[in-house]
Formats: sequence, structure tokens, C-alpha cells
Amino acid sequence: MNHKLNKLTLLITTILMPLSHAYGQTPTDCEGKQCDDHIVITGELMREPTKVNTDPKKPRLPLPAYDGAGFLKTIPGFNVGRKGGAGGDPTLRGMGGSRVSIVDDGQHIAGTCGGRMDPPTAYIYPESYDNITVIKGPQTVKYGPVGSAGTVLFEKDRHSFTEKDLQGRASVTGGSFGRQDYLVELKAGTETHYLDMDINQSKSDHYEDGDGNTIQSSYDRNNYNFALGWTPDDDTVVELAYGRSSGEAEYADRANKAREISNENLTLLTQIDLQYDWLNSIELQIYSNENDHIMDQFDQGKNSGTNVRRTTSGGHLWLDISSSTDWQTTVGVDYMDSLHEGRSINPAIDNGLDDLLSKPFKDNMRHKNLGLFVESSYQINQGKLLAGARIDQWQTELFVAQQGKRDDDLLSGFLRYEYITGNSQYYIGTGHAARIPDYWELMKADVNNPAQKAFDLEPEKTTQLDIGWIYQADVEIASSFYYGKVKDYILIDANTEKTSAYNIDATIWGAEIGVTYEFNDNWSTISSISYSHGDNDTDSTPLGQISPLEGRISINYENDNWTAGLLWRLVAAQDRIALGQGNISGQDLAKSSGFGTLAINGSWQHDDILISFGIENLFDITYAEHISRSGAGNDIPGSEPLFQVNEPGRTAWVKLDLTF
Repeated sequence: MNHKLNKLTLLITTILMPLSHAYGQTPTDCEGKQCDDHIVITGELMREPTKVNTDPKKPRLPLPAYDGAGFLKTIPGFNVGRKGGAGGDPTLRGMGGSRVSIVDDGQHIAGTCGGRMDPPTAYIYPESYDNITVIKGPQTVKYGPVGSAGTVLFEKDRHSFTEKDLQGRASVTGGSFGRQDYLVELKAGTETHYLDMDINQSKSDHYEDGDGNTIQSSYDRNNYNFALGWTPDDDTVVELAYGRSSGEAEYADRANKAREISNENLTLLTQIDLQYDWLNSIELQIYSNENDHIMDQFDQGKNSGTNVRRTTSGGHLWLDISSSTDWQTTVGVDYMDSLHEGRSINPAIDNGLDDLLSKPFKDNMRHKNLGLFVESSYQINQGKLLAGARIDQWQTELFVAQQGKRDDDLLSGFLRYEYITGNSQYYIGTGHAARIPDYWELMKADVNNPAQKAFDLEPEKTTQLDIGWIYQADVEIASSFYYGKVKDYILIDANTEKTSAYNIDATIWGAEIGVTYEFNDNWSTISSISYSHGDNDTDSTPLGQISPLEGRISINYENDNWTAGLLWRLVAAQDRIALGQGNISGQDLAKSSGFGTLAINGSWQHDDILISFGIENLFDITYAEHISRSGAGNDIPGSEPLFQVNEPGRTAWVKLDLTF
């Protein structure tokens, strides 16, 4: 206990140490050097209430995996359940799965694999986006069904050229264990038209942990995105976009390999800025996407394989309304139709991949959602009042097991007050999110009848209070606290005859604080600490899959074209567990030990060329995250058996960026 207390004291002291030097000094604004992001990003600070905004094109530490989950892990408050080198499942504030709403430039792309080989973030290559926004807690109703833990927006910019022009960017990344990333972006246009395209590839071999054990984790992925835009005037954009991604991966937590993880999507977007007194703008987007996933053991000599597919179509219509400069309102409607289907080998009559691909698909489940919302803000002197309300009408049909249909009408909303005085922003908000059981939860066994699916689960309802303080002067501080009650929390339990899903009541709470401070023109520090806590109120036990206390401390140096830095990450032990219980991403395996890792980085920039580099896990320690998956599927010859999927050992990387 004293050891844990000393570690916590050290973290808090280190994070708050800059306050004794800088609090109350002359304020700065974000037009100065203080608020600029570092060339190699080692920490993110919340500068708006409940929101974190970040530029995914900048190099960062730790080096993200190729997908969206790997990127989110670099933001305090997030963690990832590791399966291997790809396909990790993100959690925010200890809440995973569909509690984190992922929006891919306006699209909702659901995963397909019943074992979560392909969560929505698996189809996202972060560096090809222009901005990533994290909205913590149920504090927006605008972007489709509300994420009770939070909403993540992967966003791309629309372009407007005043004359004929061509812009581009290329980046190459190389690292340990055969890591290779390539990205090319081109933007070309005239006053009335533009073309936006990006092509990228990322691949890696199996990595090794700190003990030299090879972890089954290779992946290879390609992404192509093309957009044609029409800008007939300064106030109108019409864009048609097409994207395709394909890849394969191996995992350490299962015998199945992902032979195919592909996505194809098409979107049509119209944005019009208007000059009416009451109507500012209109946005209409329609989309369709399809995921195709093949998992099998054919290469291992076993006649086992499954092919699943999900087709999702939908769209939204938003109207931005303004009755005055102080009152801004968005009203909207959105729709989504998602069908999951699959086919599998019958070992008695089928043999191999060709037989699998010749079988017809059969429907498994279908979700339909129609949502109506209004979200508004009203300026009151130095304060702002924000509110939103949303109704979701769901239709769900189960085509397997007991079969059946269900209809659910769910209400969500939030109310938040923000106040600015001097260098400080304060906010307090309450939010309510009602969430339909997702595909993975409904397809688990009914706890009372294991032969049936858990199709009678109640919707999960989260009511949460969010409080925060943001301070911007020579020192920047971002702090937040949340407390939530979850009625009918959907618990996944592997201790039953078959892994089952059932409802409980739960309490969640936690806090985050981040501090950045510039000691002088060359030296600065960014530090953060985050903690999440969960209780199963029904059984008076801890809630499963809650990440432990974590702190990050970075020291950065900048001089002319050079930068250097180090990042120290400390994670406490987690002894509050619920063995065999958790969420669709995974269940608690055991208590976990604390660990600390050190990483170093540097960069050199000249005109449009940026070279950045780093070494992670500098001392090559062997460790696993608490929410890591079981390592039972790791079958690399010569490797020791794994209880959990260990994180990579010492990893070096270098990245070249060229802008033209």
C-alpha cells in the first residue's frame, strides 16, 4: 500500500510542480508559442470544455499502430485491449465497445467479426485525416446514437481554391520488427472544382516483447481514398468520395487468422452556407459502406473458416439555425440501416477456402435507426449554456437461434454551463445516453437459457455529471471529473456455461488532469494523470475491464530546427477486478502489476522536410496492459506460453515528412 501511495504522490507532485513556478504569472494567448503543439506530440491538452482536438498528421510518441485504436492510445484517458499488432479495441475512461462512438468523417462503420478482430477503428488510417476530436462523456447528441463514454470524430477538410493549384504531402515511416508505413496525399483544384486523394500502406512483422518472445502480430493493410468536389461559389461544396481498404492480420489471442479485413464506402456530401437571418447552413450527407472479413485456420492445416459481412447505409441532414449572434442551434435527422450476414465451413461436407467462398451468405441480425435531435448554445455574458435532446427509434431483427424482432424508443440529452473569467474556463454538465444492445452483446448467450441469444437485454442508460476547469496562462491546466450511474449496464460474463450477457446496475467515476509549462524558450513539460473507477452495484463487486491509474510525464527541448524529448509513462497495479467479467472487448484475466516505460524522441525540420525519430520502451521491459487479451493463441515456434498479450519490447522508428 505504501508503494502505491508513493507512486501516486510522485505522479501528482510531478504534474503539479509547474504550478508553484507559473500559476498567476502573466497570461498568454494561443496565438503565441505557448499553445503551439510540439513537432513530436507527447501529450494532448483539453482546451475546450469536454473536448480534445489533435492533428493526426504530426509525428507522435508512442508511435501509433496503423489503425484508429493505436492512435487513440496516445491520448490520456484511452487504453487499448491488445490482440497483436492490429485490431485493438479502444476504451475511454474504462468504458469499451459501443460505449465509444466512432464517426468516420460522417459515416458509422460497424465492425463485423464476432470476436472483434475488426472494431470500427480497424478501418481508419489516422494520418490520412485532418483533425481528430474526442468529446468526453455524453455531451453531444449531434453525431448519431450517443456514445455514453464519449464520441470520437475522425474528420477531413473540404477544400476551396481561389486559383489553379496543386498541393501534396508524402510520409515514410520505418521501424523495428519490419514496420513500414507509406502515405501520399494530393490536393488539386481550381475555383470551381477540386480533387483530393490519399493512398497509404502499413505493414509489420511479428514483434518481440522485452524477453525476446515473438508475439504473433503481423499485419499488412492498404487504403485508398478519392474525393471529387464542386464549389460553384464561396458558400457551396458538393463532394463525392470513394474509399477502399483491404488487409490481413495475425493475432496472439486466437488461432484464427484474418485472411481478409476489407471495407468499401461511398459518400455524397453537400454543404451550403446561407445568408438568411434564421438559417446559417445546410449539410446533407448520404453514405453506404460494406465490410468483408474472412477468418480461418486453413494455412494451419485445419478445416475451419468463416466469412462475415456487414452492409451499412445511412445519412444525415443538419440545419444550423441562428436567431441572434448569441443563440446558435442545430436541428437534424439521421438514419442508419445495418445488416450483418455470414457463412461458414461445414467440415463434414466442405473443405478449404474455395468451398467457403462458394457458400451463400445468411442473415444474422439487422439494426435500423432513425434519430431526431436538437443541439443549441446560448451566450449569457461571460457564460454559455449548451443543451441537446435526441430521440432514437430502433428496429432490431434476429435471424438466428430463437429469432425475433424488437422495437426500442430511446431518449438522450445533455445540459452544460460554461463560464470564462480571466484565464480560466469552468464547466459543469449533466448528460444522459440511452444505448441499444449492440450486435456482439445480443449474440451472447441468454444467462437463463444458454441455447438462446441474449435478445431480451434491456437498453443501457447512463446518466453522468461532468465538471472541469481549464486554465491558460504561462502554465496551462486542463482538469475534469466525472461521476455516472449506469442503469441496466450490459455485462459480459465468461464464468457462465456459455459466455453470456445480462443487465446490472453500475457506478463509474474518475478524473483527468493535464499540465503544460514552458520553463524558458527551449524547455517545456507536458504531464497528465488519469484514473477510472467502476463498481457493479448489483453484486457489490468491482466492474471488470477498468484501466488502472496512469500518469505521463514528458520533457521537451527545442532549439532552432531541432527538438528532443522524453516521455515517462507510469501505470499502477490493478487489484480491483471481476474475474471473467467485462465487455465485448474482453474480460478480466487476473490482477495486474504496475509498470513504467521510458521513450525518447527527436526531430529536425528544414523548410518542407521534417525528420522525426524515437525509441520506445527504452529499457526493453516485459509488460502487458491490464485490459490486454489472453495470449493463448500465440503459436510462434520457440516462444514461451503467454498469459496475456505482452506489449512490444524496445522499438525504434524514424519518419520522413515532405510537404509540397
